[in-house]
Amino acid sequence: MNREISLERFAAIVDAYGASPMRWPADERGAAEALLAVSADARALLDEARMLDGVLAAAPVEAPSDALVARLMAARPRPAAPVRAGKPRSIFRELISAIWPNGSPAIPAGALAASIMLGIALGSVSEIAVLNGSQIAAASGESEADERLIALALADIDWPEEWIQ
Repeated sequence: MNREISLERFAAIVDAYGASPMRWPADERGAAEALLAVSADARALLDEARMLDGVLAAAPVEAPSDALVARLMAARPRPAAPVRAGKPRSIFRELISAIWPNGSPAIPAGALAASIMLGIALGSVSEIAVLNGSQIAAASGESEADERLIALALADIDWPEEWIQ
């Protein structure tokens, strides 16, 4: 399939694949060769690419040392370790890993225990007392039903239980 390509696309092909048409993408090779036949700019780009290919081909290539090969082989990704078919995990461990999948749950469990102990310690030394009936705010309504609702909302323990039912 011969389609036309722009000079910019030809430059991108030559930059990416080099000066040899055999390395160019097969579906664009014909169009690139057709542009090369009619465009002096394309031929100039190809000449520059040939010079670069010549410089790269002249560069010495050394075989990698045994130490480099060993380091690369040691650093290569390895497949995951196979799951042992040994003893099945307990339901408790499955539950813990579902709640805390980020490794050992000892740190969050320790933080929870420390916060509970801190709450208990602060609660035992503070002077906050539970409200009793005399400390509840007084409010009054226009009717007895209003007063009962207000007393219920304020948790007034002085009202009889018969009206709560």
